[in-house]
Amino acid sequence: MKRIWLAAALFVLSIIVCSLGINNTQKVTAQMMQTVSMAKSAQEKGDAKAAYKLSEKALSDWHCVHRTLCTYMVHSRLESIDQTLSILPELCQNGAKDSFLSECDRSIIQISYLKESEIPNLDNIF
Repeated sequence: MKRIWLAAALFVLSIIVCSLGINNTQKVTAQMMQTVSMAKSAQEKGDAKAAYKLSEKALSDWHCVHRTLCTYMVHSRLESIDQTLSILPELCQNGAKDSFLSECDRSIIQISYLKESEIPNLDNIF
């Protein structure tokens, strides 16, 4: 009987941990997508200084959440996002507007894919 209770407790604990991971993923991806979108919008309006600050903010925010995400996500996906976000401030600073905008789009797509891949649905399960 003790084994059944232990199994039930482990099951509930795993559900709670998974729910916290999903909630964290949704929160982080929404925040990152908003910051990168704001940087892209600022660059499109010709405000390179604001775009640079927002791209720096996106990169620093990413470094803050990267360690947490590494505990339950595939590292190769996180690393590709890290590489894309790392190049944004440099592109903005060097005046490569078109490259900056395309890298912003790329990072938004990568972050969106990260969000979709972690949400349990039939496409991800089967």
